[in-house]
Amino acid sequence: MKSSLTKRLARTLFFLIAATTATSMIIVEMFVYDVEDTILDLELKAEAEYFAEQLREGRFQPIKTAQLEAVFLPEGEAEALLPEYFRSRHLPFSQEVEIGQTTLLIVGAQLESPDGKLFLAQDITIMENREALVQLALAGVAGFMLLIGFIVARTGAGYLVRPFKKLTREVLNTAPGPSMPQITTDYRDQEFCDIAQAFNRFLSELEHHIEREKSFVKLASHELRTPLAVMSGALNVLEQRQSLSAADQKTLARIRRAMQTMRDDTEVLLELARSETSESDARTIVLQDVVKNTVDDLEHGYPDHSGRITLCNNNPTLRVITHPALVRMLMRNLLQNALRHTRSEVEVRIIDNKISVRDFGAGLPLQVAEHLNTVGEPSAITSVTGEFSKTTFGLLIVRLVCERLGWDLEVAKSDSEGTEFVIHVHNLV
Repeated sequence: MKSSLTKRLARTLFFLIAATTATSMIIVEMFVYDVEDTILDLELKAEAEYFAEQLREGRFQPIKTAQLEAVFLPEGEAEALLPEYFRSRHLPFSQEVEIGQTTLLIVGAQLESPDGKLFLAQDITIMENREALVQLALAGVAGFMLLIGFIVARTGAGYLVRPFKKLTREVLNTAPGPSMPQITTDYRDQEFCDIAQAFNRFLSELEHHIEREKSFVKLASHELRTPLAVMSGALNVLEQRQSLSAADQKTLARIRRAMQTMRDDTEVLLELARSETSESDARTIVLQDVVKNTVDDLEHGYPDHSGRITLCNNNPTLRVITHPALVRMLMRNLLQNALRHTRSEVEVRIIDNKISVRDFGAGLPLQVAEHLNTVGEPSAITSVTGEFSKTTFGLLIVRLVCERLGWDLEVAKSDSEGTEFVIHVHNLV
């Protein structure tokens, strides 16, 4: 499951706040350390200079107070006279030393006049304890800043994403149709206004496209019915003359049946283009009869198909309430596709409530098979480049017809040994 934009933005904001807080605490800590070291170093250096001056003037006296200790060891005297923490130091020396619970900053210098070693020790335990308290306070401040940062990140992310969520809801609530309401463009940010305006332009163009398509379908309906009516009238005139031989009458009957099929198919295609089917056209049919008639039409219309279609039926009385023209178009396109892609036999089997059409060709392209098995609107099976609709337009019609009938289309097999389509029939009697 993909994460939401709000959570991702909140995490990003919190990470930035946390990184800024950590960086600030480190800088403050480094500054405190630097200030402390600088003060102590300068202070002890000044003390060392003062005592060195006293030694040169002969006024030096060892000093030991609560915070400061100064000791001079003349050259040649044993270090045993010194406190333990001054012993064995390589001069010059300056370092912080821990002695039990006490922290000393020790400075040692080699003097030439008078000749000897000068040691100073300053007790900085109070300052170290104060430093620990400062570090604890900094940790508390950092924690508080992180808590505030978490709240600010969540609140800020919600505030920033609010117009985006509003825009998303409006887009998702836009139902496709001939008349689609425009989404609002009253956003404070120009970017969201641009997106909303672009989407509204798209809706307007889509409505114009749907309107043009409806006009085209109406025009096609009128233009296609006219020549069919002319052909039907011409056939009636030929029959009324009663001058045709028996063979011609048989041919004339085939022409009339083909013309009726063309009329039915035209009506079906126009209904499919309008995304509608008339419920009044549904009636009870014997499925085997429709399949056999479709096979006969293909074999008579295309002599090279004769004898290549094998029909097997274990339920010859299977009855379905459906649209005969749609079923005929479905079977014709499936069979024509199978015959076109193989020179061997094509098997048609009616088993229980399923129709199986199998060929022994090279199989469907993987992309086409995936599109046909896609559940959704018929437009979902057309590729971006239009390659699918150009190469296997008959299968597109098959998919559309199955959806209009409420039947399920399944590509049961498609490999180098052939392809098998299985249609799950519903609305049984």
